[in-house]
Amino acid sequence: MSAWPMLATLLFLYAAEPDVVVTRSAAVPAVERILKADNLDVETLSPQEIAAAMRDIRQGAAPRDFWVAYQAHVKAWNDYAAALDAAARRQPGELAPSGSEWAVGDARTRINATFDEVERLARIRGATIPLPRTRV
Repeated sequence: MSAWPMLATLLFLYAAEPDVVVTRSAAVPAVERILKADNLDVETLSPQEIAAAMRDIRQGAAPRDFWVAYQAHVKAWNDYAAALDAAARRQPGELAPSGSEWAVGDARTRINATFDEVERLARIRGATIPLPRTRV
């Protein structure tokens, strides 16, 4: 029996693997670190402070799919903070710009929906989820 079929299979498997492979042992602590840093007190911090703190969190060894989901969560907080800022710039008695209430509500909905996805991906990996301080 020729060694070529086995060699071809090994080369295929090697080429099919991504350049960076994060093992479970490295991924779980990274995911838990991100979740812990994300567990901010939404009762005492402004949405702008929360969004800024979340932007400072780094990926480290967190898996790509988790990080992409987390970045969607960060974007929802940024959008929420921006929508609230836009509403605060209105002059007293000035009508709200068309869609501004929708932008605030949409961002709030996405904050919870995106965190649900972050949490789902964390649980799949067996990460411990910190008890939430609260939800918006």
